Parts: sequence; structure tokens; C-alpha cells
Amino acid sequence: MEIVEQSEAPPKADHLFTTAFILVMGANLANAMGAQMASAILPVYVVSHGRTEFQAGLVTGMLAFTALLLRPFVGWLADAWRRRPMILIGTGCYTAANLIYGVVRSLPLLMFGRVLHGFGLSNYSTASSAFLADIAPPVRRAEAMGYYAVMMDIGLLGGPALAFFLVKYTGLQHIFFLTAALAGVAFVISIPVQEHRAPRPGPVPRWQLKTGIVSKPALPAAWIAFCMGMGVGPVVAFIAIFARQKGVDNPGFFFTAQAVALMLSRTFSGRLSDRHGRTFVIVPGLFSMAIGLLLLPFAHTLLQLMLSAVFLGIGFGSGQPATMALTVDLVSQDERGMAISTYFLGFDTGISTGSFALGAIITAFGFSVTWIVAAGCVLFGLLGVVMQKPQPESKN
Repeated sequence: MEIVEQSEAPPKADHLFTTAFILVMGANLANAMGAQMASAILPVYVVSHGRTEFQAGLVTGMLAFTALLLRPFVGWLADAWRRRPMILIGTGCYTAANLIYGVVRSLPLLMFGRVLHGFGLSNYSTASSAFLADIAPPVRRAEAMGYYAVMMDIGLLGGPALAFFLVKYTGLQHIFFLTAALAGVAFVISIPVQEHRAPRPGPVPRWQLKTGIVSKPALPAAWIAFCMGMGVGPVVAFIAIFARQKGVDNPGFFFTAQAVALMLSRTFSGRLSDRHGRTFVIVPGLFSMAIGLLLLPFAHTLLQLMLSAVFLGIGFGSGQPATMALTVDLVSQDERGMAISTYFLGFDTGISTGSFALGAIITAFGFSVTWIVAAGCVLFGLLGVVMQKPQPESKN
């Protein structure tokens, strides 16, 4: 595989809001809005055609499963090849997958669409995050990651509500043509964006099993991501059930409060991380998440649940961008794709492990014990802060 010479240099000094950065933000917003809309209505769409909830879960879960399997390879590919083509592949797959959802009813074909969507997700999320690291000045790297995550938060905050509002007028099937159009917008926006990475000197190393799965320097950051995922996973999976048991009629307000706190914290925490160091933001973020989880055993009203959501949102909203920036800090430019892939592997594994393992604890000991265990898992992320060994700034 040959590296093509890049034609645009990275931005100078601390200039962040370049044309490339704005285009990346726009593409990510369109992708996030479409993805959240599709994820919200796809299970309902599957069940509406006579399928069971289990089959709807299989279709839905194929996206994360496919992305998880492919992340190590696409991480290597983002370093060995280029970021931009993989971004276009990802957004192209998003478009095709949503069109498949809109025109087929067969369960195998819907699962194929979900696998295609997962392939696109693994390409887009890895390559676009690496590209963002390429174009962001090191002194504003965490700030850039924060803005990037805000676009996803907007999609989470508005996408599902918009989808179910439009369903009343268009029906389930036609929503997927809208989500395909949003993915197509992201594809078009990404076309003019040029590479900002300097050509890699020497031959491109081949993919090898012992070096192509994870980035060893990025493992401390991946461990932090894993521990945050252990806290996020059970909240996403079980908070609605927990809230209903407490007599809260609409658990959706929990997620609304969390999303608002996420967005607010991301807007300022990135700058704090860039000015004072990653640890300055990651450590309080982990403690804030733990506090939010420890408040849940004592939450009996909607306001008490929303207070927990605010602590969780502030903690994750500040800790995640700083941890992603730390991931990039720990490696050279030619290893960013693999490092970010390693980060996502840690986070996705943490969410899955947290959902399944802590679900078993709920069955055995109840919710109160589970939230305390989840808080402890989050605080174990502090070990990653201790283990980090940043590379010299010249490499980054």
C-alpha cells in the first residue's frame, strides 16, 4: 500500500477554527443526528414487522459487535493509509445502510445493513478522530475533542425526539431515507477536506497480529476509557428500570439532564485540559462520575435522579475529551489511528462488560450494591493516570 503525498500543512500555532475543522464538525453533526434517529426507531421498525424483541436486539447489536471486531484493523489502516478515504468509506456505508433499512423487511438483510453500518462506524469514528488530532494544534487538542463530542451530544439530545416526532407524519420507513440523506450530507461535506498529515517516511509496515491489535503506549488511556465505560454501561442499560422502580414516570428527564451537563462541561473542560494538563481534568472527571453513581442508591425522586445525572454528565463530559487527547499525546503522529482504535476498544469493552457483569450483580444483590460497584470500577481508572508515559512533544 502506497502513501499518497498530502497537499495541505497542519495549522500553525493555536489556530483551531480552520475550514477543515468546521467541515469535520459539520460532518460529525450530520452523522450523529442521523445515527441517533436511526438507532432510536430501528428496534420499533423491526418489531412492527412481526419480529420479536430478541430479534430487534440482534439487529441493533450487530452494529457495535461489527465495529468492535474491526477496530484493530481499521486503526492500523488509518495509520498505514490515509484518514480521508476512510472517512468517505464510513459516511458512504452509513448512507447505504440507512437506505437498506428503508427498502427491506427481511431480517437477514436488515442484519446485513447493520453489519455494513458497523463497518462504516469503525472506519469513520477511528479515521475522523485521528484526522481531528492531525488538524488540531497540540495546545488546543482537548478543546477540539470537546467540540467534536458536543456535535455527538446534540445528535443524542435532538435525534431520537425528532425521529419520533416525524414518525407521526411520515411513518417509520420514510425516516430512514432522511437518515440516509443526513449521512449523504456528511459524505459530501467530507469530500473537500484534505489530509494534514505529513507523508510517512519509509515503507509502510505490514499488519501483524502482535502489533496490529492494540497500541501499547495508548493502553493507560484505554484503561481509563474502559473504567468510564464500566460506569456508563449500566446507567444506559438499567437507569430507566431503576427509575420506574422508584416511581419516576418519565426516566427520559435523566438523560436530558445528563446530555445538557455533558454539553456544558465539554465546552470548557477541553481548554482546562490543554492549559493545565490532562490529569487536571481526568481525575476530577472520574470522581464526579463516581459521585453521580454513589448518589443513585439514595435517589428516590426525579430531582434526585437528575442531580446524579448532572454529576455523571459533568464527569464524563470533561473526562472523555481529555482522555482522548491523552491517547493522542501518548503516541507519535503515525500511530494515532491505532491509538484511537485502542481507546475505542477499551471504551466499548467497558460498556459491554458493565452492562452484562453489573446486570448479574443487580440480579444477585439489587441496584444499590450495583451502583456502588460501578463507582468503584470508575475510580479504578485512576490507575491509568498513574501508568501514563507521554511521548516527547516533538512526536505529536
